[in-house]
Amino acid sequence: MVSIRITRAWLFLAAIHYASGQSIDCSNVADIETRSKTGPGGVVAVLKVQTHDDHGKNSHQCMAEYHLHITLPDGHEEAPDTGYGFTNSIADWGRRVSVHLDGFSNDGQHILGVLSEGGKYSFVQVFDFKRGGPHVEIAVQQGLSHLKEFKCGTSFAVAGTTNAGEIVLEPNTANQCRIDHRWVLDSAGKLRDASKNDSFLPLYSPPKSVSGTHSR
Repeated sequence: MVSIRITRAWLFLAAIHYASGQSIDCSNVADIETRSKTGPGGVVAVLKVQTHDDHGKNSHQCMAEYHLHITLPDGHEEAPDTGYGFTNSIADWGRRVSVHLDGFSNDGQHILGVLSEGGKYSFVQVFDFKRGGPHVEIAVQQGLSHLKEFKCGTSFAVAGTTNAGEIVLEPNTANQCRIDHRWVLDSAGKLRDASKNDSFLPLYSPPKSVSGTHSR
């Protein structure tokens, strides 16, 4: 467990961590994916969003499908999702669609990240994808107001989970905001400020590879 308070030494690592997000405008036959995240045992996950015409008889709106690809150490994909992704949305064309993959729980059984969309029906949604089990999606209520209040960007990232299993969110930035502000997300989507004395279990961090020294 770690304290909610972190040091500035983490800011450089945070800049790398927050690079795991991508955005596109919802259009016909477009897709984008995040950088991969590695879990315990070498399992690798990539979050991808695909957008296209919803083929509705009358509406012809833009559909966004969210797919999570999990690759095992032997190169095989684990239970690839079929159809329209593990979740999807149908709304206006041209809306901004963003995906952010934060990583694995320390036991490797949960993969967490953030989905967000702009437009008329904008939302911010945190997902907890359980390997081999059900996944949970929680719509963050009035999430952007919390970020705007402290001028901490426009998006969230998952920092970890509490002992009770609640998800801990932080600003998706690599500046002072990440040190000063964190929130605990309950199952109803409400945020509460995390106390400086609160603790949480951070997401899995792969061991650093050791490289040899080479001379020219």
